[in-house]
Amino acid sequence: MIHPSRLAVVIIATVLTAVLAYFGTGLHPLWALLWLAPIPILFVAQGLRPLSVFFVSSLAWLIGELSQWNYFTRILGIPVPIALLFLVIPAFLFSLGVLFTRSFFLRQSPILAALAFPVYWVGWEYLSAISSPHSTFGNLGYSQMNCLPLIQIASITGIWGLSFLVFLFASTTAVLLTGIGRPLSRRVLAFGTSALLCAVFAFGEWRLATRPDGQSVMVTLIAKDVPMSAYLGSEEQAIRLFADYANEITRVTPVGTQVVVLPEKIGRVKEKTLPQIDALFAAAATAARSAIDLGLVRLTPSGGYNSSRFYSAEGKVTANYDKHHLLPGIEPERPGHERVTLDQASGRWGFQVCKDMDFPQLSREYAGDGAGFLLVPAWDFVADGWLHARMAALRAVENGFVLARCARNGLLTLVDNRGRIIAEKPTKSGQFVSLTGKLTVTNEKTFYGQAGDWFAWLCVATFVILLGYRLLPARRPTGWEPA
Repeated sequence: MIHPSRLAVVIIATVLTAVLAYFGTGLHPLWALLWLAPIPILFVAQGLRPLSVFFVSSLAWLIGELSQWNYFTRILGIPVPIALLFLVIPAFLFSLGVLFTRSFFLRQSPILAALAFPVYWVGWEYLSAISSPHSTFGNLGYSQMNCLPLIQIASITGIWGLSFLVFLFASTTAVLLTGIGRPLSRRVLAFGTSALLCAVFAFGEWRLATRPDGQSVMVTLIAKDVPMSAYLGSEEQAIRLFADYANEITRVTPVGTQVVVLPEKIGRVKEKTLPQIDALFAAAATAARSAIDLGLVRLTPSGGYNSSRFYSAEGKVTANYDKHHLLPGIEPERPGHERVTLDQASGRWGFQVCKDMDFPQLSREYAGDGAGFLLVPAWDFVADGWLHARMAALRAVENGFVLARCARNGLLTLVDNRGRIIAEKPTKSGQFVSLTGKLTVTNEKTFYGQAGDWFAWLCVATFVILLGYRLLPARRPTGWEPA
């Protein structure tokens, strides 16, 4: 039996972690709260038996993740049993991380205890990303996107450095609160973690203060939210909507605009109808004296492609990109496999579509191709508009390019290569919304862009080493026997 006073501490810790995780993760996270969320559970873990640790830590994280329940079940329409699985698995993995960290508490090893959770968490996030059809969607690093100085570290480590720093702070704090190990070890840990975090934020501030040279490009984004029935309707309906977009381009595009970006999948047309659509937007491009990037589905006998089609300001079709990463169970089209770039006066432009930007490798390959500007038609689910736009913004930080993301049922977003939102506007149902701004195009080489996922593999290797050390006999802590 747990003593009543200790039980009260455990309950309070569970509630605190759950509340902090609830507001620190999800679609609109408060970034600072995630830094605090694991601390209460890690603090009480050393005084509980393994089964108790597993139960309270799983429960706390599961409750915290309920902020996404409505998104999974009502917006995405995921069946309840599968939605539960999406929440239970991360809760289970969180509890394993707490148990792994607890084992180093029992060994009175402050530095190893502080390292255990962050390397474990980054390791599984990375292995999940390279094996999942959703890649980095759900990665906790995206919760930090409102902290601009912090996310600059992604230019060195990729997204993997963000989760690592968050959980390093949490586990270090828990270690210092429990007082395990020798005083010298705790002082070294406190100094080392503090110095690292100060260095990261100082680097971030420095990077935000620097502005790479490049040529300015004026970009206009245009989108209109329409019912799903309009997208799934007849080809005649699609042609009328395409015509509405073409008219809107000529009506609202400011003089001097160099490219207009439209949303993903405005409509579906057969290959035989494609020349009619091409003629429509070629004329609009000529009239607006601006290039146009159009999102549509090209229906073919083999199933069709989700395409981004580019018209030059002279009215010529100069590029066609087919989306690589389709949403499983929702997009029946065939995936594309080729990257597409165009050399323009301002530099090299590249193309992706919506979910493509959830995959860091594809953006890294574009950076390797020399792309300094990414044009991204997209289609979101309203509620996830902020998150999905910020996921794309982190690719800009990681790889040193700028991007224009035009999402129906989401946000029109212009992002520089520091992850700053240059301009942003939500779309509206039944009416056109437009946004114009300038981006400075530059292909700034980043360490991450050239070295890749080195930091993730470093965390995996460190976890394996700690796991081996974990097999050694442990010393029990003094003063508080497990309950």
